[in-house]
Amino acid sequence: MILLTGSCRMRMNQSSFARRLRGGIWLIGALLGLAACGGTAPSAAVPSSPDVFPSLNSSSKASVPLETDAAPAQQPTPTLTSTPNAARPTRATASAPPAPTVTIRPSPVPTKATGVAVPPYYFGVNTYDEVLEQDHVRALATSAGARMVRAIVKWDQIEKTQGEYDWSSTDAIFTTLTESNFTPLAMIVDNPKWIANTPCGPVKDRLAFDRFLHALVVRYPKIRYWMLYNEPDNSNYPRGHNGGCFGSDDLDGNGKPDYADYAEHLKIAWRAIHRANPDAELVSGALAFDNFDQASAPPGYPGGGQGGSFNAQFLANLVKYVQDNPPDPGAKYFDILAYNFYPIYGPYWERQAGGVGIGAKANMLRNILRQANLPTRLLVSETGANAFNNGVEEQSRYVTKTYVRGIASGLVAVVWWTFRDFPDSAAPPQNTWKYGLLDQNNSPKPAYAAYQTLAHKLTGAQYLDALSAQGSEGYLLSQDNAGLAVVWASGDTPVTIAFSGGALVLTDMYGAERQVLDNSPEDQDRAAGRIGVQVDGNPLYIQAANP
Repeated sequence: MILLTGSCRMRMNQSSFARRLRGGIWLIGALLGLAACGGTAPSAAVPSSPDVFPSLNSSSKASVPLETDAAPAQQPTPTLTSTPNAARPTRATASAPPAPTVTIRPSPVPTKATGVAVPPYYFGVNTYDEVLEQDHVRALATSAGARMVRAIVKWDQIEKTQGEYDWSSTDAIFTTLTESNFTPLAMIVDNPKWIANTPCGPVKDRLAFDRFLHALVVRYPKIRYWMLYNEPDNSNYPRGHNGGCFGSDDLDGNGKPDYADYAEHLKIAWRAIHRANPDAELVSGALAFDNFDQASAPPGYPGGGQGGSFNAQFLANLVKYVQDNPPDPGAKYFDILAYNFYPIYGPYWERQAGGVGIGAKANMLRNILRQANLPTRLLVSETGANAFNNGVEEQSRYVTKTYVRGIASGLVAVVWWTFRDFPDSAAPPQNTWKYGLLDQNNSPKPAYAAYQTLAHKLTGAQYLDALSAQGSEGYLLSQDNAGLAVVWASGDTPVTIAFSGGALVLTDMYGAERQVLDNSPEDQDRAAGRIGVQVDGNPLYIQAANP
C-alpha cells in the first residue's frame, strides 16, 4: 500500500510497513466442462459489523465480465473437461478423499469458448522510475508480460501557479509508456498549496480542480485510466499518508465530512474526464480497506486496529452519500473501483465474505457496491509479497496464485508492487522491502520467471470456472479454445489427480515444460487411458496434448 512517485519522494510510513509484516457442466458438446472447485468457493458471510460490512450470500461470488480487446482464435484444438462433484468441498486437509477424475482429451472445437477473456493490460507493475528511465529494465518489464504501469501525476508539479501548466514531467512519462506499448494507470496526487491545506485531502476551489482535470485529459488522449488519489480512506494525516487522506472528519474545515468531499471530487472528476475524452474512465482512488484504525475497526478485526491508519467506515459512508446524492442522468461517480490487497489480511476477508485471498476481498467490495447500485468493476492497483520475510519460492507462489484468483474474480487488472527491490542501502525499514520481481541490481528473481510464465500463459485466455478436484485449488481456462487448468494443492499434503487422456503438457510455475504420456514412468495412475499427476503447493499448468 505505497504511493509510487517518479523519484521516490513519497515513502511508506512505519504503520504501512507493519501491516505488511503482521500478520453441472458449463459448456456443452466438445467445449470445456467443469464444476466448482474445492477450496475456492465463497461461503456464506459472518459479518463482523453489519453497519460497516453488509452481509453476503453465495451469489456474491459471481464475477463480472472482463474487458477484452481481442476475440480468441477459432481452430480445432485440445479440450479439457472435469467430472462434477455432488457437493462443493471445503479447503483440503491431510485426510482429504481422493480427487475425482479430470478429463483432458484432444477434440475439435467448432465454435469459440464462451468464457470472458483476460484483458491484454491485466498484468501490471508499479515502478520507482526504473521502468521509465532505464531501457534495459523497461525491456525486462515487456518481456515479463507486464502491460499496465501505474504512473504518478503530481498536480503540484504541473500547476505550481494557478492557471499555469508545466507538462514536462507528464509528457516524459506518458510518451515513454505509450511508445513502449504499456497502458498507463495514471494516478493523480499532490494538491498544489494554493488550492488546499493538505496535499492529500479536499480542495477548496472545485472549478480550478475541474479545469485542471479537463486540461490534463485533453492533453493525453491516449490515456484511458485515470485514478484520483491513492488510499483516500487514510485517517492518519498529518502523521502519514500514501497519496490520499479523506478518512478523517473535516480536514479542510468546510463543515462537511471528508468522505462527502471525496464523493464530490469524484463526481467533478468523472464529468471533467468524460467531457475531455468519452473513452477514458475514472478509477476511484485505490482503497486500502484494511489496516483499520482503532476507532473504526470492526469486532474481530486482526489486531483490533492498533496502529492502523484507515477508516473502516469510509466506503460505507461514501456509498451512503452517493445513494443520497445521485449524479445527473447518464453520469457516474466513478467507472471502476480500485483497491489494494496484501496477503496478511486474506484470512479475515475469507471469513467475512467467502472466496480465497484477493477474491474474498473483491466479494466484500462487490456486495457493498451492488447494494448501492454502483459500478462493480474492480481493479487492484497494489499487491505483493516480500521475499525478505517469505522467501523467494513463496513469493513466486503468491504471484501465480493471486493473479489467477484475480482472473477468477473478474478483476480488470492487477498491479504488482513493486517491479524492483528497494536497495540494501536504503534507510530502515525500506532496506528490507524485497517485493520486487527484480533484485536491487535489476537481475530477475524467481518471482520474475513466475510472473512471466503466468502472463504469457494467460494473457488473452478465457476464464471459465473453478476446477473440481478435492484437496486442491484450481481454475479452468481456455487459451485459443484449448483447455488449460492451473492447479495446486490447497493444503500441505500433495494431491494426485487422475486425468483421462493419452498425453499432457505440464508447465511448472517457472515455465519449465514436460510431456507426460499415459503409462509412462511419470504417470502416477496405472489404469489405461488415465494419467496421474501429483500436485503440491507450487502451481502447475496442465494442458491437453496429442500423443
